[in-house]
Amino acid sequence: MTQILQLLQPIQNILEYIVIFLYQNVVQNYGVVIILLTLIVRLILTPLTLSQTKSMAKMQKMQPQLKEIQKKYKEDKAKLQQETMAFYKKNNVNPLAGCLPLLLQMPVFFALFQVLRSPSQIITDVLGKIVINGAANPKYNFLWMNMNEKDPYYVLLVLMVATMFLSTKMTTTDPKQSKIMYLMPVVFGFISWQFPAGILVYWVTTNVWSIGQQWVVNKIIKKSAVKEELIKKEEKKDISGEEKKKILGEKRKKRRRKK
Repeated sequence: MTQILQLLQPIQNILEYIVIFLYQNVVQNYGVVIILLTLIVRLILTPLTLSQTKSMAKMQKMQPQLKEIQKKYKEDKAKLQQETMAFYKKNNVNPLAGCLPLLLQMPVFFALFQVLRSPSQIITDVLGKIVINGAANPKYNFLWMNMNEKDPYYVLLVLMVATMFLSTKMTTTDPKQSKIMYLMPVVFGFISWQFPAGILVYWVTTNVWSIGQQWVVNKIIKKSAVKEELIKKEEKKDISGEEKKKILGEKRKKRRRKK
């Protein structure tokens, strides 16, 4: 564990310098600085997370075809593997593409976690030690809590579980994975109930960002699906110009009703 922390030290130092810059030049409130730092990190990692989300959506879209292949060759494992790989190659899909961006993000998230859990001298030189004369340093305060202590009312814990549930629900499209949708937030809530409030502020901010990002991606995917449907029907000459207008009009009406 010590070796891992040492490897993450350069990333942690960069994040801590950003914290100090924000605190000295933007806002002298440690909680707000954590929110801003989280948004900056998420913004930088957006290309990776979008790539991950699109890959997962593409894989989900091909599930019916994959299930047909699995059903057809369920008695022949070697043939099943061969046909599955041929299907991926034909559709230009890498089944590991959704995992790679997540793996690349992990060092940054672990380093950020370490910044919030144990601020180094880079931060304490400016804000002071976490504890002064046996009491929590007020410079680390945000709203009703100190960022280096747990939330006394567990408000952040409830928000973290709720936002994680919503985020997971938006990304889980397979009914068989519905148990994950309910289990993951509960497990993470149990793990993090003793965490310092600063880590939960980061977590809630991350979840809210993910919800907004997934909402945008879902809109783009739906719009793309409608266009593909129209193109396929036009190629088969099963749709006239008037029918095309009618379908697009109905889609617009549905979007207005949802708004």
